[in-house]
Amino acid sequence: MGYRVNPDAWGYAFAVPSIVVDNHIKMAGAIQLKVLLWLLRNSPEEADINVISRAVGKTSEDVTDALAFWVECGVLLKDGQAPAHVNSEPEKSDVAKAEQKVLAPIPPARPTSEQIKARCGESEDIRFLFNEAQTKLGKTIGYDGQSTLLMMHDQYGLPVEVVLMIIEYCVSVSKTSLGYISSVGKDWGEREIDTLEKADEQIEALKSCNALWKKLAQAIGNKNPRPTTKQSVYINRWSREWGFSFEMIYLAYEEMADRTQSLQFAYMDKILKNWHENGLKTPEEVEQFNRERLNKNKGKSRGTASKKQKGSRSPASYDLDEFKRRSLHEPLVYEKGKK
Repeated sequence: MGYRVNPDAWGYAFAVPSIVVDNHIKMAGAIQLKVLLWLLRNSPEEADINVISRAVGKTSEDVTDALAFWVECGVLLKDGQAPAHVNSEPEKSDVAKAEQKVLAPIPPARPTSEQIKARCGESEDIRFLFNEAQTKLGKTIGYDGQSTLLMMHDQYGLPVEVVLMIIEYCVSVSKTSLGYISSVGKDWGEREIDTLEKADEQIEALKSCNALWKKLAQAIGNKNPRPTTKQSVYINRWSREWGFSFEMIYLAYEEMADRTQSLQFAYMDKILKNWHENGLKTPEEVEQFNRERLNKNKGKSRGTASKKQKGSRSPASYDLDEFKRRSLHEPLVYEKGKK
């Protein structure tokens, strides 16, 4: 069965940047998309978090996280932030990603009050889930909470123990809104994180990511308490997949900060990817690598080196001794305009 837009539904229309669909539709969640659509529809009005919160039916905290996500993607700009180039071409990696196993999206279908009552009557596990959830959240959950938890169990395929682990994690990071809990549950269901072992591994990854973000945020003067969804993907790749230490991640930030005026994880990712591909694991190895590359380039262009050096810059824009000195004195604060 095919679908098309009802011509009568167009009425007044507004533009949506193609980059939103081409590069970010897979990463963006329902809240992020709702907030962005509201902003695009109401542009150029000044964004008020409380107004957006009421309009999309989400908490101001969720709206703030969503706005931070689109700023990181380069779709939105904060007040005073200069426009930065973003790649508007569809991500080339989409072809490779398409070859991986893709699970069918889980359609949302909230159970009715009668269905919830019937499930409670027939399942001791469901009754236990509701009671434990109220204890962990410290509040009664009502219909909205019961329907959310039942969807996580019956539709997303998550066992009661895994659902309770999600709730415990959300409580630990002070994100106890039903919308956030549901989004985590949907994500885990689609990625088949449906055993205690998989859940333990995922929570350890999340805690590690949050701890590393806290340390990095303190070092660079960023006040956001948690990384955005996209930032979390980058951090997990750098620390868990590529095995980089905090020193190396901060060194990549220093390299990025020398060349841009805003925090760009995509830029840091390119730097760390280059180091990973060249087997560099310590600041000393990076310094040696850059020194050898510089000497090699000098050898190739010895005849015109003096002319080119007037407008060129060293491949390594940081000083290793200065980096070590600064790393011993926390917090390290990066201030724009003083670099």
